Amino acid sequence: MRNLEAFGYGCAFVDYNNDGWQDILLVARPHPILYRNKGGGKFEDVTAAMGLTRIRGYWTGCAVADFDGDGYLDLLLTGFSRLALLKNISGHGFQDVTVAAGLDPKNHGNWGSSAGFMDLTGSSALDLVITNYVVFGPHEKQYCELRPGIRSGCPPDEYRPQFPELWKNDGHGHFKNITSSSGLLKTHGKGLVLAFADYDDDGRVDFYIGNDGTPAELMRNLGGLRFKNVGVETGIAYGAMNHALAAMGADWGDYDRDGKLDLAVTAFSDEPYSLLRNLGRGAFEQMNDTLGISGPTFKTLGFGAKWIDVDNNGWPDLAFANGHVYDNVDQIDPLETFREPMMLFQNERARQFVDLVPDIGGDLSKPIVGRGSAVGDYNNDGRQDLLVVDMEGTPLLLRNDTATANHWITLDLRGTRNRFAYGAKVTARTGHEAWVGLVSPASSYLSSSDPRIHFGLGSTNHLDELTIRWSDGRVKMLRQLPVDRILRISE
Repeated sequence: MRNLEAFGYGCAFVDYNNDGWQDILLVARPHPILYRNKGGGKFEDVTAAMGLTRIRGYWTGCAVADFDGDGYLDLLLTGFSRLALLKNISGHGFQDVTVAAGLDPKNHGNWGSSAGFMDLTGSSALDLVITNYVVFGPHEKQYCELRPGIRSGCPPDEYRPQFPELWKNDGHGHFKNITSSSGLLKTHGKGLVLAFADYDDDGRVDFYIGNDGTPAELMRNLGGLRFKNVGVETGIAYGAMNHALAAMGADWGDYDRDGKLDLAVTAFSDEPYSLLRNLGRGAFEQMNDTLGISGPTFKTLGFGAKWIDVDNNGWPDLAFANGHVYDNVDQIDPLETFREPMMLFQNERARQFVDLVPDIGGDLSKPIVGRGSAVGDYNNDGRQDLLVVDMEGTPLLLRNDTATANHWITLDLRGTRNRFAYGAKVTARTGHEAWVGLVSPASSYLSSSDPRIHFGLGSTNHLDELTIRWSDGRVKMLRQLPVDRILRISE
């Protein structure tokens, strides 16, 4: 299988019509597919009605945000020498505004991968980060001999890197490329995944870029849309075996409940996935060996990666969508397969992670060629569900039917100008218990999740205090909140 074919697609949960139900976007060729959530577990294909059949290209990834502040979530599609920004017309259709917004529909000839919008300056305007992969085309090498007489797609070191871009939003629906002044050229290229987090809690949102076989980047926000790459000095640039990962998927979450966001990253086969604990003081520690993740993930090849509190006990679990890139990998290594089951690691109160899939079985254990994944509560029952792309099959919408008496709360934050509150940090407290989250749907692999913040609360039946630090720095505090509900909070 060639590299372009093996790259796969992303997916998204997106409430495009503001009816309170998470709809589903599937990135596909020749055009994306959009399903409207009708409630009651039913969906309707509205691709043609929303004008998306006209948006043609070799698409790969997606990002979701209200880039123009009109109160409706818009779409961005990345692809092979293709880029599209699609304005949401009040939930009734999508209009291609790529050129009008100052973006290049051919993406400067880049192979676009993951992308995301974020308020990086506190101005409430959502800037855009796009990661790009490698130089590829008919004149580049198409196949490589991986073992004598066995050919398949080529590894990334056969290709020249492409580099990430930063586009500044002027607040009036127009973007300007400021990559050269931002610090993003001091990166390694071959980007695959983007994930935002204020990892050092200084009030400015930073971001992680995972690359394919080159050191990963942690772009520390210095203010004024200037960033410093601190990947090496913080300890996230390399994997557990002290070399650069093929970091396809990544997501931030506070697995140990210490108030600091930690990072999970997938890897190629014959390399364990990484769980990087945020120690504060600008340092991270590899915890995958200690927590039991290294062994089970060593032979798998991971793409989608998402934190998800499956049983609402307050300790976020970890879901991986796996699948190889070589369709003849069993001829290269008899211990590996092209199709692989997902993994769902239960977080045992930050002491150990145990893969539940062998015991659960069913659709979770079905071998797939996993790529993008997203988390969202599509039926609004207080349990987070999973959407997973199978590159060689139908997508999986995995409804969470976990039987639990644990409590929960979902926070639907709405800002004044930054209408969906991207970059807002939430801290919830009851007694000595605390939970933290950031409104940031871009993560996993080529995908975008439900932007609402969900906390499993275990036996906690109320919140003493909820503190919201909006992206513009203002703070709102609420006290004595009921739980087991979706709560919309306005700035």
